[in-house]
Amino acid sequence: MAKPKRRSLSERNAEAIAGAVDNTSTREDGGAEQPPAPQPPAPAPADRPAAVSPAPPASEEPTRRSSVYLTPDDLRDVRSAYIVDFDHRPGSPGSFGLWAAGAIGELAALTVDERQTVRESLGPAGAGANRSQQLLVPDDVADAVGDAMRQDRLAGVVDRSRSVFYSYALRWQARQAARRAGLAELPEPPARLPRLDLR
Repeated sequence: MAKPKRRSLSERNAEAIAGAVDNTSTREDGGAEQPPAPQPPAPAPADRPAAVSPAPPASEEPTRRSSVYLTPDDLRDVRSAYIVDFDHRPGSPGSFGLWAAGAIGELAALTVDERQTVRESLGPAGAGANRSQQLLVPDDVADAVGDAMRQDRLAGVVDRSRSVFYSYALRWQARQAARRAGLAELPEPPARLPRLDLR
């Protein structure tokens, strides 16, 4: 009796993929077929370790996008104050966004009377407050601002918007930065603010 023709490797692979493998075709001539090694059973759902989501990096702290409107002179001073503080105030952050968030948080942490003193010392932003500065304010700072504005409102002091509150905070910190550095006037900032902590 004639031997059946042995199938090619490509034919056997095609059958294996289709799930129709003939075990007799995998034997070498004259050899005994080896039984497949037993596979351990899949763990029951309760035995499987629960998937753990990695904690988000600190840089992904939840934030709220906002804008503050300043006069050209105020915006210049605020941008300069960020650099002056980095050079003269220990622990000052090396990014403008973090510096601005810190300034806003510091104003929110004051008492109602202290915030009113700041407003009176600065006066309103004034005409020409049309330069917009985009900010990413961390959620905890934005929540603190909401609480501070509510306390102020109960005391009869009303800021028209968060942007107005932010304007007071940044202008106040610009003045404080000049005082801390012993400067009568803040220097001209560069056209593009650097990320100072990457130097």
